[in-house]
Amino acid sequence: MGLPRRAGDAAELRKSLKPLLEKRRRARINQSLSQLKGLILPLLGRENSNCSKLEKADVLEMTVRFLQELPASSWPTAAPRE
Repeated sequence: MGLPRRAGDAAELRKSLKPLLEKRRRARINQSLSQLKGLILPLLGRENSNCSKLEKADVLEMTVRFLQELPASSWPTAAPRE
């Protein structure tokens, strides 16, 4: 496949690549959610086998709740900007 020669070719290329890019984006999101689930469940004292059917929204909500309940002293302070 060469470089697009006309504006129409570029549009067609973008249109044909869109499903592939969307598939990759969704795979990245799902991988990150899976990793987040693996990190958060032990911190909440839950077994992964009991929570295998959690929805993505449940994982995000549990993570947000956990982070909100952390004491402010456990958060790292940001380095001052110059």
